[in-house]
Amino acid sequence: MSPRSGRTPSVFLNVPFDVGYERQFVALLAAIISIGRTPRCVLEVAEVGLGRLTRVLSLLSDCEVSVHDLSRVGVPVRFNMPFELGLAFAVAELQPPHAFILLERTHYRIQKTLSDMNGRDPYIHGGTVRGIIDGVLNALRPTAGAPTPAEVFQLYRTMYIAAQSLTSSGRRGTIFTRSRFLDLVAVGVERATQMGLIVP
Repeated sequence: MSPRSGRTPSVFLNVPFDVGYERQFVALLAAIISIGRTPRCVLEVAEVGLGRLTRVLSLLSDCEVSVHDLSRVGVPVRFNMPFELGLAFAVAELQPPHAFILLERTHYRIQKTLSDMNGRDPYIHGGTVRGIIDGVLNALRPTAGAPTPAEVFQLYRTMYIAAQSLTSSGRRGTIFTRSRFLDLVAVGVERATQMGLIVP
């Protein structure tokens, strides 16, 4: 797929896979698709005995940009997101031009939770769908032909309805499976094409 104009790099997503993050996850997919980029995450790669970390590193290396949401700090502490951010930092240093973007829920918290990242300002989303959309658009939107936040929110609503349908029809009530991730991306691309946000 292509945006209204420009390149179409893939974007790796390093986010929590839990039910409380489903709306934000769909918003991330919608925002990335709306600017003509391809969302990628470890969910899409079938496990064939290589292990999760090998799959994460392979995907990171294939993507020009990665998005890391560090908003899930608390008890129990979640180390996966900062660990994968560390992998992205290494890829960015060793295989430029990979770039990484930080998302957080709260201002200044990253200075306490991951002080090594001081000097890099995260995009603050406040835990909201609109905050996620604004953060992604501010970080990645092209200079020309960019969708408006309202257009992306409209795409999100269509995708979230599809997500609810997918989870209600199966035994596992989560969107964080390989087939549902791929189905959601396909729905998003189809709808974004109909809306004129991207050109297939």
